[in-house]
Amino acid sequence: MNDNTFFKPTILLKEYMILDMIEKNPKITQREMSKTIGIAVSMTNFYLEEFEKKGLIKKKKYSTKTVEYLITKKGNEKRKVLNIGYLNSTKDLYFQAKESFEKFLSQVKDKGFTNILLYGAGEVAEMLIHTIMTSKTNQVNVLAVIDDDPNKIGSKIGSYVIIPKESIRDFDHDGILVSTYNRKDEIKTKLLKIDYPIENIIEFFE
Repeated sequence: MNDNTFFKPTILLKEYMILDMIEKNPKITQREMSKTIGIAVSMTNFYLEEFEKKGLIKKKKYSTKTVEYLITKKGNEKRKVLNIGYLNSTKDLYFQAKESFEKFLSQVKDKGFTNILLYGAGEVAEMLIHTIMTSKTNQVNVLAVIDDDPNKIGSKIGSYVIIPKESIRDFDHDGILVSTYNRKDEIKTKLLKIDYPIENIIEFFE
């Protein structure tokens, strides 16, 4: 809940985030809450005043600048209800994304790629691997994950080891799926420089 760069919080999500932050840290400041949610301090203050009126929180003032927020039983119940709504919404988004990945992997299989390597050990690779591991219909096998970061080499994503690109030839595979967006062109260029067949490069982001 700390990264607010992708989703624009709805009113309900803002309410949940504020109550959740107070529950975890009663001494959190309005400025800290505002920064996490991505709203003005005045708007955070408005929510807090409304919460106090509704009996969701209590304020304990130590000075004009130091305030402790205490979530009440009613407030905690409200937080739990909002949390369930939040989880249901994110679950729907997850299944939509998983469906998209499964459709893509089906297309990869139809093109003749069964045993593949992923290039890019990031969030896309993690989602692809999770989809492969949990899908009942997928027929694509990931053999390993390639990455250029020496700090990642030897570690794993799930049960798949992360290897350097120099180890590509050690695996009997049909193709390499570029599993990153920001470096997709750079990775494709690197593969072509080592004479990797362009027809065996699979692009998720085209």
